Amino acid sequence: MSAPAPGARRIRVFLTGAAVLSLTMLLVSGANYLLNFALARMLDPAGFGDATLAITLVLSAAIIAATLQMVAARSAAAQPEIGPALRRSLVRAAIVIGLVSAVLLGGGAWTLAAALHTTTPWMFVIIGVGLPVYFAQAVHRGLLQGALRFPRLAATYLAEAIVRVGVVLVLVAAGWGVIGASLGILLSFLAAGAVAWTRPVRQRPRAKIPRRTLRATMAGAVVMLMAQTLLNNADLVLAKAAFEPAAAGVYAAAAVLCRSLYFVSWSIVQAVVPVLAGESTTATERRRAGVLAFSLISALGAVAILLAATVGGAAVDLLFGREYAAAVPLLVPYTAATALLSLSTLLAATDVARGRRVGPLILMGGALVQVLVLLAAGHTPPSMAWLQVAATALTLAALVIVFLVRAPRLRPTPVLVRAHPETTPIPTAVPARAEQRSS
Repeated sequence: MSAPAPGARRIRVFLTGAAVLSLTMLLVSGANYLLNFALARMLDPAGFGDATLAITLVLSAAIIAATLQMVAARSAAAQPEIGPALRRSLVRAAIVIGLVSAVLLGGGAWTLAAALHTTTPWMFVIIGVGLPVYFAQAVHRGLLQGALRFPRLAATYLAEAIVRVGVVLVLVAAGWGVIGASLGILLSFLAAGAVAWTRPVRQRPRAKIPRRTLRATMAGAVVMLMAQTLLNNADLVLAKAAFEPAAAGVYAAAAVLCRSLYFVSWSIVQAVVPVLAGESTTATERRRAGVLAFSLISALGAVAILLAATVGGAAVDLLFGREYAAAVPLLVPYTAATALLSLSTLLAATDVARGRRVGPLILMGGALVQVLVLLAAGHTPPSMAWLQVAATALTLAALVIVFLVRAPRLRPTPVLVRAHPETTPIPTAVPARAEQRSS
């Protein structure tokens, strides 16, 4: 039996990786939900607020970590046997960023504790100590992602979740409170780093990836992830400021329930980025992988909207209680907005993978438009949910238009090339722009 073609193998690895990462993210999200519910019952309100703040700090640091991971994944995909020098540079940059963040967070711990009314400043110090490890393991995760080693990548997320949930629950039950929660977060960083660490490979000298390419990738990743943060979190902050506490809590319940779709979709984005970024990947393979990823996320969104419309009420009643019944009408529009955001993120990540900035900039523009629209007209929870549908639909439409306009210039044109005067002409494909230059 003949071996599958390289393009077919890449698509198969992408599909397998997307399935493995999606299942892993569902398990990790479920574990985090259980941890939050357990902490709410084990701690008093002040302690639970501190624990939630600690987790929020990690989510904020995740923006930097995700940027480092995407840059490493782009580099590894473009140069499969990534050189030791580039590996050291990426890890060194991550550690330096982590040390600076640790000094700022630890040095300002007592000021932060007073400003945020936390029970102890040591939670900031403990989390700060773990940031260099957290950022370094993000680089190693990116190297695994770029090398299409998705089972190992998924194992890093599982190790982080298992250690975090297990240690936090044990230490909080033992009476350590928010210090126990902070130590659990620190140890989860170490666990993920231990699983993610990859051994350097000795190799012949290779052409270096241009610094301009790395800078473009990093700039695009930063803009994209900042836009994601705004699109995912700004509405909750605005709801907290605009609505009564009970209404804001109902809105937050709908957001928590519907956003699980985004985490699964992000797994598909992670799986497809190395395929899109690979220098050896042909234009046809990139197009096929991109269409497949878009179709998978669209199908997931359609299923999620159907579930929200049919069993959403039962899910709200089971997870939150009947006092959150007002969240049920929000589920369909919020799920639709999340599905549209997931597709927009995929298209923005496609540009990041190819070293372009247009997609991330459009996503950031959409995020700013959404914030302005919600500020101006988001006066009730339903209006805020439906306005997000309109804003994300507009963002997705802009991204799709850019991709459609760009597509004809990137479409390969068939030409005839003779390998030898006596041989039959062999049809090949070269980019239209290259054909024009050669003529």
